[in-house]
This record gives sequence, C-alpha cells and structure tokens, in this order.
Amino acid sequence: MNAPTLPAAKRPLRQVTNVREMLVNDQAKGQLAAVAAAHMKPERMMRLMANALRVTPKLGECNPLSLLGAMMQCASLGLEPNTVLGHAYLIPFDRKEKNKKTGRWEVVETNVQLIIGYKGYIDLARRSGHITSIAAGIHYSDDEATGGLWEYEEGTESRLRHRAGAQEGQKLHAYAIAKFRDGGHAYVVLPWAKVMKIRDGSQGWQAAVRTAEQYNKPINSPWATHEDEMAQKTAIRALAKFLPLSTEFRDGLEADGARADYMGFAMNPTAGLDAQPEYDSDLSGQMIDHDPETGEVQQVEDQRAGQQTMPQDREKASAPATRRKQAARTDSTPYSEGGPRGGQQDASQGALDMSAETDSKAEPAPEGFDQFIEHVDALISDEMNDGMSLQEVLDLHDGQLAQIKKHAPDRHAQMLKSYQDFARGAQ
Repeated sequence: MNAPTLPAAKRPLRQVTNVREMLVNDQAKGQLAAVAAAHMKPERMMRLMANALRVTPKLGECNPLSLLGAMMQCASLGLEPNTVLGHAYLIPFDRKEKNKKTGRWEVVETNVQLIIGYKGYIDLARRSGHITSIAAGIHYSDDEATGGLWEYEEGTESRLRHRAGAQEGQKLHAYAIAKFRDGGHAYVVLPWAKVMKIRDGSQGWQAAVRTAEQYNKPINSPWATHEDEMAQKTAIRALAKFLPLSTEFRDGLEADGARADYMGFAMNPTAGLDAQPEYDSDLSGQMIDHDPETGEVQQVEDQRAGQQTMPQDREKASAPATRRKQAARTDSTPYSEGGPRGGQQDASQGALDMSAETDSKAEPAPEGFDQFIEHVDALISDEMNDGMSLQEVLDLHDGQLAQIKKHAPDRHAQMLKSYQDFARGAQ
C-alpha cells in the first residue's frame, strides 16, 4: 500500500515538482526568510511571484529551485522582482544541449536569470547612508536646440548640467551623478563611443549578434530594444567605482547577469551564491525575448496592465484601506513607466536636483497617472502591513512619491497623512 502523498506545503523542497507547488511550500518560505533583508517578507515575495506568473507564464515552466534561488537572491538584496518599480527582473531562459543523434540543439531545462535594473542600482546605492540621491541620463545632440541644456566641463571649474530636450537626435553621452550627505557630489560622463565599446565587449551582445547572423533574425538583446536604459545602467556601474557603496550594491554587481547556481543556493543558502561573472546583464544567446525594463515576455504593451494589477487575495486588508476610494479616476489607461523618456523621469526626478545644477521642467501628468498612484499606494499599504516603517517605505518609494507630488500634490499630501496615521496607530 502506497504511503499518502504529502500536500505541497509540507513536502521536502527536493520533492517539489513545479513552480506552483514551490510558491506554497513551507520549506521554500523558510529558505526565503533565512536570507531576506529586514523589510522583505517571504509571503509578499510569494505574492509578487504569483502575480509575475500571470504576466510571464514562461516563469511557470522554470525549474522551481532555480526560481526559488533567484527569489532568495532578490530578497537578500532587498529588491522586489518583476514589479513596476523596475528594481529587478527574474527572466526565464532555456538551457540547451546538442542532440547527438539529430545534431540539433534542444531545450533540456528552463532556468531563471536575475537582471538588476538601473533603478535597482539607484536604490542599492542609496543604502550606504552616504548618498542622498543618484540618477542617470542620456545627452542627445538636439537637447539645446529643442529647449534643453547641456553643460559639461572637467578641471578646476568642473560642472555638469543637463535638461532634456526632444531627445530625437544623436546620442552623445551617458552619465550618472550622485549627491552625498556632506553636500559633495560625484559624477561620471561616458562618451557614446565608450558606451558602445562596453556594449560590444559584453559576452551577451556578442552572442546575440552571432545568433542573429546565424538565423538571419533581428538582434535579440536589451541593448537593441532598450539602449538608453542599458546605457544609463552602464554609467551607474562606472560611477560605482567612486562611491561609498553598500554591501548589497556590491553583491548586486556580482549577481547581476551572472551565470549563477541558484538551485544550489536554494538548497544551501549558508554556502552563498556561486556566480560566474560577467555576462553584462544581457544573456541574449539563450534567453527568450523579453523587455528588460519590465521583465515581460512578448506582447509587452498588453502585459503592462497585468503587471500593475495587484493580487486580490491579500493576506491582510491594505493599511489605510479607504484612501483609494477617495481619488477621482480620470483615465483608465495604465501608466507605463517604460517609455523612451518616462522611465528615466520617474526614477530620477528629485534625484536630479543636485550640486551639479541639473535642471528639470514641470510636466503635465502622463496618461493613466491615476492608476500609477493606485498601484504605488497599494504597494506601500502592503509593505506597511508587512512591518516596514514609515521612513523605510518613504525611502524605498521616494522616486514614485516625488512624481505623485509633482503631478498630484493634493493626492500626495492625502497619502502621506494616511501613512502617518497608520504608523501612529501601529505603535
């Protein structure tokens, strides 16, 4: 007589057969809790990944231990994966082997790769306690001719000032800039030729080019589809050499885009992550087509709305539950952060007001901004319910809250009061 099968929640981790079972497994939650940063809760990570499965079904085909290990790495860095915050993305990719009989390459397993977005690096950099703001941008040749500004000089009168114009000309520079608590600042400016040299030297880009030439297809790489975001990330990584960095930032540099043994990490977190750098966050040779700014797979525009839909079966009622009912809805279009300039603006607005005199202009609210507000509000509610302090959520979401304050100041004030009331009531 066969012994009764244990429910998925109680099975040993090695007996978990798929991602759905892993997301409800008690041992998997325990492994997450063992490595997670203080503000990261295993239950929330599981909810985020369940939502990511609806947006990117391919994740459900991954080796469950590979996905768990990548989630554990995100949790240890304190970054939420596959959300509109743009901090990190768990991307499925196929491992292939050559069939000796047919001579063809066949998929033998689907694993997970961690890609840290440039917004994630900004968040990690600020955790050192020495940095008050950090941002990145692209200088276009038509900035000055279309109402923008570019002033850059090294030497005793060093300065960097940038205000974006139409951004339809040639790309001339990528830059990143950080402001320190003592009032000082540091920045790096990369000529576009240098950016392209870094791109061309990455293994991922080289693999993508070879694959495109072999199959006569377009180049499948984030550098081909989201060049500005990859260039900004490159500038931030270059600036990192001159910054007092948090341990999480250094760990992120090591794990980002590396060939990592996430399955081994899932089973034995005390041994640490075995990562083989450097694949330059690209992995195009084996990775399925994806959008690095959202982590979505194919049909990106249709899926953006799905990524902004929060799970309905929350473990607790949202903290200030009534506040979302008070905001008038003006547009049902999802607010997309991943456009050519919108992603940069929302992440770095407020970080660009620095000693280096970077300027900005007021803008009208983007389409669907009310949905963006609702989503940020829901995230903060969940995080405060999960035990994060008011200051922690304000620091984590400072870029998004700055955008809300800029375009909807009354709503911003209402939200802050609601968070403060909840924090006082929780004491």
